[in-house]
Amino acid sequence: MPLLEVRNLKVYYDLPQGTVKAVDGVSFSLEKGEILGVAGESGSGKSTLAHSIIGLVKPPGRVVDGEIIFEGRNLLELSEEELREIRGKDITMVFQDPNTYLNPVLRIGIQVGEVYEAHLGIEPRKAIDKVVDLLRKVRLTDPERRVESYPHELSGGMKQRVMISMAIALKPKLIILDEPTSALDVTIQAEIMELLMEMRDELGAAMIFISHDLELLGQVSDRLMIMYGGRLVEIGETEEIFRDPLHPYTEALINAIKYVRKEELPTLEGEPPSLLKPPPGCRFHPRCPKRMDRCSLVEPGEYMVGGRRVSCLLYEEEGDA
Repeated sequence: MPLLEVRNLKVYYDLPQGTVKAVDGVSFSLEKGEILGVAGESGSGKSTLAHSIIGLVKPPGRVVDGEIIFEGRNLLELSEEELREIRGKDITMVFQDPNTYLNPVLRIGIQVGEVYEAHLGIEPRKAIDKVVDLLRKVRLTDPERRVESYPHELSGGMKQRVMISMAIALKPKLIILDEPTSALDVTIQAEIMELLMEMRDELGAAMIFISHDLELLGQVSDRLMIMYGGRLVEIGETEEIFRDPLHPYTEALINAIKYVRKEELPTLEGEPPSLLKPPPGCRFHPRCPKRMDRCSLVEPGEYMVGGRRVSCLLYEEEGDA
């Protein structure tokens, strides 16, 4: 049994202008200890997918259909109280901008210690020794002093280490990483990535790693999932996808990170689709260099091609739907 299995997940946002289909029928699984990279342009549904798994989709967002099976339990059928038992303990998340999630008026020791209070009943002040050990583990300098610091007294890299310490405090089985290094400079990014990989090896936790940096995902992920317009367009072993991308969108993304060996940066015509009024047929067809006439009429299924799933009519004949 996979650690996590997402089946036909649909998450929509009801706005005055209409309904945004942010995630529209996405299915995938995740094994214990596996790192799944998730890539795609802004608006492809990556973060909404992550928030859905951890139960953080708020109105006007709603889960319309699907299942999220974690260790045999459908998280979408749990009460908020049951979900809180899992969230922060068995499933944790490191967000893109720690400033959004750290309370500016609470000391770091109190905030990290709340993890122990919520799940183990230990008051934050009594958990300070545990917090110091955690901050030391994530290589935050002078942890005894940092527990008394406020967020504004820490650098961006330090705050992200605090967020990671909160995520690993109770040795979770799944860690979701939503662009955890995008707000940091290159040197600090490398340090945070090294730390995350160390934590993965130590904890044996599975990870869902969301990033715009396809090259980074190529270095750390076991499998790669590409999203476009709220849908999955390709998923498979990372090495295979980089060696031979099947979907034209995947191919375009990989070509973009190889542009240094070309005269000019390869680009895609057009813009990502509106999820209020997505184009008919394949959502990528208005920008696809390999489009056929029927791509604007027929919505592609997901076809198995050489151990990968790809959603493209080019593989309709050779793939098994």
